Amino acid sequence: MAHLAAREVASLHRFTLLGWAWPLVRQLAQLGVLVIAFSHVLHLGVPHYAPFVFSGLIAWNWFSTGVANGTSSLLDRRHLVFQPRFPLVALPLVAVTVPLIDLLLALPVLAVMVVATTGLHWTILFLPVLVVIQLTLMAGIAWLTAAATIYFRDVRHIVGVGVTMLFYFTPVFYDLARLPDRYRSLLRINPMTTIVDGYHSIVLGGTLPAPGWLALVAAVSVIVAGSGLVFFNRLSPGFVDEL
Repeated sequence: MAHLAAREVASLHRFTLLGWAWPLVRQLAQLGVLVIAFSHVLHLGVPHYAPFVFSGLIAWNWFSTGVANGTSSLLDRRHLVFQPRFPLVALPLVAVTVPLIDLLLALPVLAVMVVATTGLHWTILFLPVLVVIQLTLMAGIAWLTAAATIYFRDVRHIVGVGVTMLFYFTPVFYDLARLPDRYRSLLRINPMTTIVDGYHSIVLGGTLPAPGWLALVAAVSVIVAGSGLVFFNRLSPGFVDEL
């Protein structure tokens, strides 16, 4: 798995002019649009809006890219599916892990933003916990959707539409605390709401995420991962025939 991930990483930005700077350029461009639209035009009233959006955006971009890559991981690497002894379960896992590098590359930029505004808080040490919970959730989704895509190719398009819609129900560019209680509870159904809100809390708020909600999302992530793995292993004997 490590060898496969290393090959994926090495080939990701090969022969491009900016190389590993491209993921950061994309995220900063998206950040610029959101800051202009919601800070200077619509005035959402969120203090320190640039680092607020950026801390949520890097988590969301990892989720959206990882889930999309994980869903198509078996189709994109179908030559490996035909290898008899290759551990197929590693393909979706590698697909959701590789985009994590984009988040790690963005962290120094986020740190500069935070130091220039609120200053660094000790709660940033809680970041690995959020990363592990998010990775667990993404791996489960990727195992489910990758296996389903082999049998129903429409799944890739459904996942693409679903992730796009989910962006607006995740507090990346608005503050969850400013929403009315009835909407806040509704958005909590989306596990990424608690995860992104957790990034905001530990990076800018200097507080830990709400333990009850975070424990619930961690439990859901483990259940999704376990279900995804069982689903993947149950369908995997038919992958070669379907391809």
